[in-house]
Amino acid sequence: MHIMSMPPTLDAMSYRAMYACNNHIRVASAKEHLTTSDCGVMATFEQKCISGPNDQKLVLAKLEYVGRVEEILELNYGCST
Repeated sequence: MHIMSMPPTLDAMSYRAMYACNNHIRVASAKEHLTTSDCGVMATFEQKCISGPNDQKLVLAKLEYVGRVEEILELNYGCST
């Protein structure tokens, strides 16, 4: 069976909050009247990189990202067989 990827449908759904991996997440604008904040996100990635254009030795670096959720979108990627 061959499954072909389809582009997302044009009717995306937007949400102000969601649960993911046992965490409650809100968009930053939804927390203006609250005393707690749950719109922050943090992720660590590993990437092979070099120090300059003449360097041939790849080094594994950990890159950290810290930010806040501005928008939560649900996209529907249908699949066709």
